[in-house]
Amino acid sequence: MTEKVKKVYEENFKKHIVSLNTKGQSISEIAKEYGLHKTSVSNWIRFYKNSGSFKSKDNMSEQQNRIRELERQTKEQQMEIDILKKAMVVMLKH
Repeated sequence: MTEKVKKVYEENFKKHIVSLNTKGQSISEIAKEYGLHKTSVSNWIRFYKNSGSFKSKDNMSEQQNRIRELERQTKEQQMEIDILKKAMVVMLKH
């Protein structure tokens, strides 16, 4: 079975793709010309128009950011609970 390798494109290349669309070239034309997936091209365009950034974290809604932060806090608290449980077991043995 072959593994899929995620291609990483430079920000300047993505800006070039966005500018082609801004100048009137369709997403399908751009994708075909550069051998890109249409979804990638449309995401780059949407992200750049939303925030001026191609990073997913810069293009999340407030609600998505809040969920991400709460998940981070929950994970951190669970680690603290696990440490305290192990410490309690050690303390009870002595």
